[in-house]
Amino acid sequence: MFHVQQSLSNKHDVISISPDDEHIFGRPFLPLPEPRITHLISYGVLPVLVLALSGCLAAAIKPSATDLQKIHSFLVMPVESPPLEVIPDLIETRSPVYEQFPFQSMPLPLLLEKKVYRNPGGVAIAGYVGNDDGMPVADSHPALDATHLAPITSAQGDWSPTLALAQEAVSQLKAKQAKAVISDHYYPLPIAEKDRDATPANWHNAIGQWYNQDISSVDYRRLAPEHVDAVLEVGIGNYRIFDAQSSLQVLVKLVDPNTRQVIGRINAKTYSVEDSPQTLLDHDAEKFKRLVTLMGAQLISQDFNELGLPLNMPVQPTVADSPHDHRLR
Repeated sequence: MFHVQQSLSNKHDVISISPDDEHIFGRPFLPLPEPRITHLISYGVLPVLVLALSGCLAAAIKPSATDLQKIHSFLVMPVESPPLEVIPDLIETRSPVYEQFPFQSMPLPLLLEKKVYRNPGGVAIAGYVGNDDGMPVADSHPALDATHLAPITSAQGDWSPTLALAQEAVSQLKAKQAKAVISDHYYPLPIAEKDRDATPANWHNAIGQWYNQDISSVDYRRLAPEHVDAVLEVGIGNYRIFDAQSSLQVLVKLVDPNTRQVIGRINAKTYSVEDSPQTLLDHDAEKFKRLVTLMGAQLISQDFNELGLPLNMPVQPTVADSPHDHRLR
């Protein structure tokens, strides 16, 4: 079931964690071993919670009626995708030896290094990689200055959720008789080469920097194959699987290519209680890719309606055959 929240203002959820009771039914309670707590830290749960509480996205911007009346053609630009976060880490599934007590007695960071690796379906994942589990470490694409876009072909071999969602945005715009074309480049996140690792906070900070910009750093007049009235930048924020819950946040910015001014900005998020991470990412991750595209299509539709695109006409997702147990709320 989808649960969608539109983010129109800066709000933060308060998350409290209370300790277990010391006694149950008058008997001393034997808590789970301490390593379970250290694993929460090593899996990135606590950093994620801290980030969720401290992260801040700029306020939404709705285009003026005058701006909307001038927009009939779009260049859709995918923004660089962050690696997927999976909690708990998949290393224990791939290598059951790490579930044994000797390994549970110490935190995973003391045993393994966290890296960005690519699963057989091309999904980039931030997690632990064992010495013998056969997961290839993903290539670190050159960190370009945000004023220089990277060709999509440079990320060949990776599955990019933002590219899939940019293609969906083009389909939805064309369905409403708007002229739309996807860019041959993607917008690299403002993140240093040394920070392009498996640390979620580095990627979230870079996403926030891109989203909060009021003036685009790219001169789109030199990039568009022909004149376009607006550039639509499509990025993602929260992008993770926590147990059986998959969450996704789609961020959209509307840019005037002549002035570089951001004339529209909105984001929406959703989560779906689906299968386990192992099931979603098995068989070349086809089920996971389809789920992300389906959730993203719903969010793009919602973002477009909030922005009044195109011409404040309702937009319907083009992804068909939605799972019967998923309903947009």
